[in-house]
Parts: sequence; C-alpha cells; structure tokens
Amino acid sequence: MKPLATSLTLALLWTQVCTSQVIDDPARIEIYVTPYYNSAGPVIDVGAFSKGLGASSESVFLTTISEMKKSWDTLKFTEMYVAAIRLYDRGFRDEAVYWFYSAQYRGRLLRALLDPQKVGGLGDPGFELSHAWNAFHQLVGPYINGYAFGNMDQLILVIERVKKEGKTIPDLNRIYPDLSFKKKSEWEAGNSEVNDGLGKLLQTIKDQKTTIKQQRIDTGVEAKFSKLTSQELTKGSSQ
Repeated sequence: MKPLATSLTLALLWTQVCTSQVIDDPARIEIYVTPYYNSAGPVIDVGAFSKGLGASSESVFLTTISEMKKSWDTLKFTEMYVAAIRLYDRGFRDEAVYWFYSAQYRGRLLRALLDPQKVGGLGDPGFELSHAWNAFHQLVGPYINGYAFGNMDQLILVIERVKKEGKTIPDLNRIYPDLSFKKKSEWEAGNSEVNDGLGKLLQTIKDQKTTIKQQRIDTGVEAKFSKLTSQELTKGSSQ
C-alpha cells in the first residue's frame, strides 16, 4: 500500500480534494471564474452552448447537454467544466462527475501540449486558458469530489472510463485555432503522461479506500455531502 502522503499528493494533483474554500451549501457550486462562469445569475460565457447551459428550462438545458455530447470531440475544457457545474446544480451529480473528470483531462492535455515558447503572458490565449484551468480545478474540485468520493466504487468506474476515452487524442488545433501547440510527433508522449497520471490516481483510490473514507469522516466532508442525491439523465442526454 502506498504511503498516505503520496496518496494525498496524487489526489490533490488530480482532484483538489483539500481546500481552504468554505462550502456553505454543498448542493450548489458557488464560484466565479472570469469570464467563463459566475454562479450569481448564472452568467456563462463559454461559446455557442452558453445560453442553453444557463437556461432555466430543464428541457432546454438537457437538450443542450445532448448537443454537447454530439460535439464531444470539439468541446473546450471550459465548456466541459461549466456543463459539469450546471449538471451538479440541477441534481445530475453522477453525470457531473464524468464531465468534471473529462474537463480535467482535456485541460491537462492542453497544458501538456502547449508550445512553452508561445504560451505568452497576461492577456494571451494560452496563458489565460492555462490559468482558467487552474481556477476551475481549485474551485470546482472540492464540490464535485466532496460528492464523488462518497461512492468510490462508482468514482473508480468514471475514472476508468475517462482514462480509456483519453487514449484518443482530440484535434486540439481544431478546438483551439488561436493557440500554438508542440509538434504532432510529441502529442502521444504528452497524452501518455496525462493518462498515466490519471491511472496513478485510480490506483491510489483503490489502495486507500478505507483511509480516504475515514479522512472524510474526520474532516466533516462525509457528513456535509452524504445527503446529496443524483437523478439520472435521459438516455439521449447521457450517451
């Protein structure tokens, strides 16, 4: 069994399970990541799906999720994160976990494959997206994982799914035409590193179930999130 310190380090790198962030209402993700998402409203600015993601009508929202699934290979990680937030807030929390980890993967892949010489600085697309990933990771993680780690067997299945799907590299040049990436010959190695990192987290969770569960109880996370439930998406929205 791996040392607890190592396990927690891996968990933090992928999930952001520990935070000083105060969560008053575990049922609703209250965050602000400029300019993409503000829970007050909500205000959403992630592209073509923004209006549908913010719709008050559940049928419009679910139609939007279904359309996003059809465009899965070309979704930006910011779109995936916001979809995860909205799914969570509307009670589709099991599905939100999948979208969150998928967003994590695609965001990590982008960071791994960006040309380090052309990331730029404040105001440049590569720089801003890299920092947006970090903000979503830190702010959304405690909510999603507060819920997800309450059922680690189910979480393991989600991570296995994301890991398997992640072996197919999306066309980042198409998704982010304004960014400069490393040579295509380097993409496989970069993706393997991201995939391996998720695999290590997966093994850590399998090895440390009892310890993680006890830690959740000791810190009050288990009590705070244990009453949350999840409703199922319709087949058309979840496939």
